[in-house]
Amino acid sequence: MSSATAPLWMPFTPAGGSRPPVVMAGDGNYVETDDGARLLDATAGGVACVILGHGRTEIAEAVAEQLRTLEYHCLFGYSHPRAQELAEAVAARTPGDLSHVFFTNSGSEAVETALKIARGYWRRIGQASKTGFVSLHRGYHGMNFGGISVGGLTENRSGFGPLLEGCTQVPAHEIDALERELAYRDPSTIAAVIMEPVQAAGGVYPPPEHYLSEVRAICDRHDVLLVLDEVVCGFGRLGYWFGGHRYGVVPDIMTVAKGLTSAYIPMGAAIASSRVHEVFIDPEGSIELMHGYTYSGHPAACVAGLKVIEILEREALVDHSLQTGRHLQERIRSLDSLPVVAEVRGEGMLAAVELDAESPEPLVAEAQRRIQAAGLLVRAQADHLGIYPPFTFTATEVDRVVDTIGTVLEEMS
Repeated sequence: MSSATAPLWMPFTPAGGSRPPVVMAGDGNYVETDDGARLLDATAGGVACVILGHGRTEIAEAVAEQLRTLEYHCLFGYSHPRAQELAEAVAARTPGDLSHVFFTNSGSEAVETALKIARGYWRRIGQASKTGFVSLHRGYHGMNFGGISVGGLTENRSGFGPLLEGCTQVPAHEIDALERELAYRDPSTIAAVIMEPVQAAGGVYPPPEHYLSEVRAICDRHDVLLVLDEVVCGFGRLGYWFGGHRYGVVPDIMTVAKGLTSAYIPMGAAIASSRVHEVFIDPEGSIELMHGYTYSGHPAACVAGLKVIEILEREALVDHSLQTGRHLQERIRSLDSLPVVAEVRGEGMLAAVELDAESPEPLVAEAQRRIQAAGLLVRAQADHLGIYPPFTFTATEVDRVVDTIGTVLEEMS
């Protein structure tokens, strides 16, 4: 059945395109497709999610046990032990005083929640004019209306306007541009600046070394909140628990997802600092934040998150990510000299190989097809190949990734 006539309407996939590959099973750092291919997965499930690799039966068993005990209860006016435990475990590992965890079901919902918290914060302290947001070109913040409004990828925004008012983007990693935009907009109208520690979906662009510290100082100087979107970077992808640790910055609000449960069950969270959270506390007991999702803090997802944190620490995978990420960055630079390569970028277990062509998209798609035929999964984006493996990758597997890409791109040069 072709994509055009199939009942399944797939995200980010041409509805009239050819039949896509069907992934049947995952095992460790490999996946298997319906045509019998066994592929080394350098995408962690396609979009940097499965940080622990595929087929972790202890997570499945913990989730099954939880489903037998309590399959679900909402957090609207109730609680359950697993949500409390996971919130405590996450808060214990975040930078600074980011210690109040609001669970969502995805990174997109986490961003939506963070934007609402930011606006609500200023309204509750009598500065209701602070409703706007400033973000970066090429930034990705999910696909809800708030996320595409602050997002900086034109193709994600252009078909769905009008968007959320009061959102503007500035050139990425140009500190003077951010300062000028805040002054031009008037900080008394800005709720928050939102950005990723390392831009991921937009092309894997690490910031200059002191950029985030300067952003933090600018936000403090203009009395604007800072939101770090750590949906990709969080839980070890940069070789640190969070990007805030890597760059020495504590935001006011942080968003997470993906690695929170290693994608074994969908889950995200917006995590607020004590400064932000305390203004929502009403001693009279009224509802301070009129917001939430039916499945916020789902018991099975919480158990998956707890097990992920346990495995990350037991197997020292955050440090392993740091060491393997250094090897990845060293090896991937060897591709920079190929004629078909425009630029190589990366940080930690994130890398991009941008291809050099007037219209790079067909070239990227062809490169991905050949690389997959050679037994390797990489991500094809508009102008680059994305590489973001599980943290369980070995140096030998990194070498295979780079050597395979190099061979294919050399043939295409």
